[in-house]
Amino acid sequence: MGRKRKIFAVLLIAIGLQVLLGVSFGFFTVAALLLLLIGIMRLRSGAMRQGYIFGGIGLGLLLLDHLMIVVGVTLISLGWFYVHANKAHRGQPYRLKQGFITNMRYDREPWMMQSSSSWHAIGDIDCDLSLAMPDESETVLYFQGILGDLDFSIPEDYGVEIEAYLLFGQIGCESNGYPIAERQQGVQNRLQWKSANYATSKQKVKLVISYIAGDLNIRLSS
Repeated sequence: MGRKRKIFAVLLIAIGLQVLLGVSFGFFTVAALLLLLIGIMRLRSGAMRQGYIFGGIGLGLLLLDHLMIVVGVTLISLGWFYVHANKAHRGQPYRLKQGFITNMRYDREPWMMQSSSSWHAIGDIDCDLSLAMPDESETVLYFQGILGDLDFSIPEDYGVEIEAYLLFGQIGCESNGYPIAERQQGVQNRLQWKSANYATSKQKVKLVISYIAGDLNIRLSS
């Protein structure tokens, strides 16, 4: 990471923390946090619908009552993205993308696949790698944001490596309809997986995914 970009990232995180720490907490904030806590507890117990309802109401009240919290979380997330983008690509060249809302539909026609890092507050990502035209033998796709709905379809002849983390939500990964890792849902969802053919495959792809809340589905097919 360049010195200027690193300084910018640290600045964003520092400003975000300052914004969060400067927020005062009243009755509605406490009520919102309690609802959010109940939602998290319900998610942990497996009551997904109730968890999302309580959590959604709590989060909505927080957003309405404290807009600066949203600003702080956004700045911290963006700063974290700048810190980790270069690490994900191991110093290799990549495209850098940022946007508040991203709608990426690469599942209908051939598309050029290049190593990239993408940050967004809200993202809807749908990628079919059977339609991809890789620009390199090993492609790294790094996605980070606040809210995300991500779907990836990957041919089995690809060597695949996955590093995924969702604070809230669910992660599913399957091959020809069979799960290759236990489906995770609720809080603190993490998946690290590498296909057995990764070292020998002519074409490799690494997915690095990090969201505060999201739904991630990865399908490998022959």
